[in-house]
Amino acid sequence: MVRGPGEEHWIFTGAISSPDGYGRVTFTHAGRQYCVSAHRFALWAAGVDIRNTDMVAEHRCNEPLCVRVDPRHLVASDRAANVAYARACGRLRGPRGGADTGWRTRHQRSLDVRAAVACGWDPDAYTRAARPVTNPLDQPTLF
Repeated sequence: MVRGPGEEHWIFTGAISSPDGYGRVTFTHAGRQYCVSAHRFALWAAGVDIRNTDMVAEHRCNEPLCVRVDPRHLVASDRAANVAYARACGRLRGPRGGADTGWRTRHQRSLDVRAAVACGWDPDAYTRAARPVTNPLDQPTLF
């Protein structure tokens, strides 16, 4: 993990799933292996009981790789509130939001962000890497 200064993101630098672009953590607890999203794992590490399947980790900061448990970054929520927040922020693209469009996907964006902070926090490199995902459906038509 790379921690940005002050109120910046804490960027997960491990495995990234496709197509959604979220970090993934595999760990063993009580002799059983689990694989969960990095942001859900961050909540667990902060003391939140993640066994409740109705609970989701909501990115208030809209950075898929952020694992900073903080009211401005990552909070425990429920699915309905998480979807409503994502829709209000304009980042909800339907059931396959990170699907490959042939353009820059959420997965590629996350790979770019992880690479940008690989040697430590660099605000300029992060800003370039974190530019919005492009989708041909978002482009205006010619006529």
